[in-house]
Amino acid sequence: MRTLDRMLKDQIWIPNEGPQTEAYFSRADLLLYGGQAGGGKTDLIVGLALNAHKRVGIFRQQVGELKGLIDRMDQVLLQAGRKPVSRSANQWTGADGAKIEFGHLEKSGAHKSWQGRDHDLKCFDEASQIAPHKILYVMSWLRSAIPGQHCRTVLASNPPMGGEGDYLLEWFGPWVDPMHRLYGTVKPGELLWAVFESEGEDIRTIWCDGPEPQMINGRLRTPRSRSFIPAGLGNNPFLGEDYRAQLDSMPEPLRTALLTGDFLAGRSDHARQVIPADWIVAAQARWLGARHRHGESHWRRRRMLSLGVDVAQGGADSTTLAPLMEGNVFGTITRAKGVDTRDGPAVGGMVVQMMRDSCAVAVDMTGGWGGGARLHLENNHIPVTGMVASQGSNAVTRDSRIGFANRRAEWWWRFREALDPKSGDGVALPPGARLAAELAAPRWKLLGRKILIESKDDIRARLGRSTDEADAVIMAWAARFEADTRALGHGSGPELEAEPYTDPHDYL
Repeated sequence: MRTLDRMLKDQIWIPNEGPQTEAYFSRADLLLYGGQAGGGKTDLIVGLALNAHKRVGIFRQQVGELKGLIDRMDQVLLQAGRKPVSRSANQWTGADGAKIEFGHLEKSGAHKSWQGRDHDLKCFDEASQIAPHKILYVMSWLRSAIPGQHCRTVLASNPPMGGEGDYLLEWFGPWVDPMHRLYGTVKPGELLWAVFESEGEDIRTIWCDGPEPQMINGRLRTPRSRSFIPAGLGNNPFLGEDYRAQLDSMPEPLRTALLTGDFLAGRSDHARQVIPADWIVAAQARWLGARHRHGESHWRRRRMLSLGVDVAQGGADSTTLAPLMEGNVFGTITRAKGVDTRDGPAVGGMVVQMMRDSCAVAVDMTGGWGGGARLHLENNHIPVTGMVASQGSNAVTRDSRIGFANRRAEWWWRFREALDPKSGDGVALPPGARLAAELAAPRWKLLGRKILIESKDDIRARLGRSTDEADAVIMAWAARFEADTRALGHGSGPELEAEPYTDPHDYL
């Protein structure tokens, strides 16, 4: 600590040894700091703002939430015998001309009021509560005209709760998402390089090998560094057992999330969520377990029963294909940008390249997007099942009590019934935070005696992204009865009815 004191001589604030110090000196352009409660997230923001930067923007979701942070900044300044030269409700100016601005982003369009507001430090406290598109918009003006000034964004956050903040799993997947391909290979504080890539309103991360400019989807892009530094109560000498006891008294899953910093523990289902998250996680775990037992390529030797095709013919979303194999096992999902699948032949080419075993091909015809693909495939003697989500349904739930408002509701509810652990269907889904989030997104309500699932457009308006992968999976599953009929009449390979069904994951 004495060495640190000498390094920060005459500075207003000195970080605690450990993660807080590592975060203070991190060179990451985009840093996620926190995890467990009590890790000193607020103090890190205060210290960086007062010590290391000249133009600072500090944001919370709601205006009332800024008070605790401002009070802490006042306390630090008082202890150091300092005070701002001028101060208003949302802006402080220091003796050296440094400025700290405070903002809240709760109201619709609030982020747009920060257009053109330069900062060399942008901090988002409790970032999991703030919509990602608002953070990205405000981050657009992270810059400085001061030579050598380090510009960075800090997201200080506990784990997401109830689905809010799940974007952090995608942005920082190598550190926090066990499903990510890089998970377990990188250390806390290690720098990785990435760019954000837009797919309409859907923003995803493309991880890069290093900081050098590179061609990504036909454009030269310069990656920026990211890192995650976990911190918790044990790293904060100013909070003791009383605070730990307070956290320990919290209900689950809040208790686990705050005490462990587990970014998956805090998820909770909406009261009207169609598919419970635990069922999705279990289905993805079955896929991983079977791959571990049988190897990556084993399922490819099984017959493909159906192929769900969600079409984005020139649209902002992605054209997405999901194959369903024998044994209720889904294969790897394939995506292509809408701009790269502008017409029927382009989509049809994807289908022909992926399909096999005379499988059923289910193409989304809702809104007419899939018309070109269907025509192209049928002209090439490939039968297509047109899936129109808005069509009426005469089906009822498995217990025969409730009907469905349309085919979309029927398809989604049938897949819910299949994922139910009591069903015995043993569906296996490929791992991925995107698919899991999309399957968990839709909500339902009752219209009289019929179930209605919110539309794809309604989900996009609520979450800022489409459910392309989930819809492709749902269509593949809905077409399985036709697929079963085709498979039973297929001449090559073992018949489905002859296969043991006690453990469907042996098909992987």
